[in-house]
Amino acid sequence: MRWREEVVGRAFFAREIHEVARDLLGRELWVGEQGARIVEVEVYEGANDAASHARSGVPGARTWPMFAEPGRIYVYRIYGMHRCVNLRAPSRVGPGAILVRAAEPLAGFEARVWQKRRLSGPALLCKEMGIDERFSGAWVGQGIVVRKGMPVADAEVGRSARVGLNAERCGEAARWRWRYAIKDSPWFSRPL
Repeated sequence: MRWREEVVGRAFFAREIHEVARDLLGRELWVGEQGARIVEVEVYEGANDAASHARSGVPGARTWPMFAEPGRIYVYRIYGMHRCVNLRAPSRVGPGAILVRAAEPLAGFEARVWQKRRLSGPALLCKEMGIDERFSGAWVGQGIVVRKGMPVADAEVGRSARVGLNAERCGEAARWRWRYAIKDSPWFSRPL
C-alpha cells in the first residue's frame, strides 16, 4: 500500500487539463494530518469559458495562479465568505484550473465530518481542511499535498455539466460537461 502514499509531482499537472481532471479522481488531498480522497472536480479553462476566472485573458492580483505554471494552487473566495481550491493545469485554449468540488474524508477529521458529509462541496471542503488564500500561488506540495491514492476505472467515472453556473451569464459554457465524479460515491456534492 506504500504506493498510495506517494506524492504526485508537478509533472502530473503538466498534461492537458481534462486528462488531469479525470486523473485527480481517487487521488488524495492532504493538508497536514487531514487527508481526503477526491471524488468530484470541475474544469475551468481559457478565455472562451465564460465561467472561468481566466476569461479576461489577463492575470490579475487574485487570478494570477490560473496563468502560472502547472501544479500551482489557486484559492479564491465566493460570496465574500467561502473559499474554493483549484489546481492549475494547462489547456489547449489558454490558462485554466481544476476546482476540487468534493472529497471523501480519510484521516484527521472529527466524527461530524463523516456523519454529515461535510466535504461535499468546495466551500465545506476548504473550511474543514483549513484551506484559505494563504495557499494561493503555492506549488502543490507546499502545504497542500496530492498523493497517488487509489486509481479509478473509466467505468466508474461520470461526467455532467458544472454545478451552479448562471446560464444567462455563462451561455453555452453552463452546459459543457466539464464536471467529473466517481459515479457511486456518496460524497459528491450533487447527483450526476
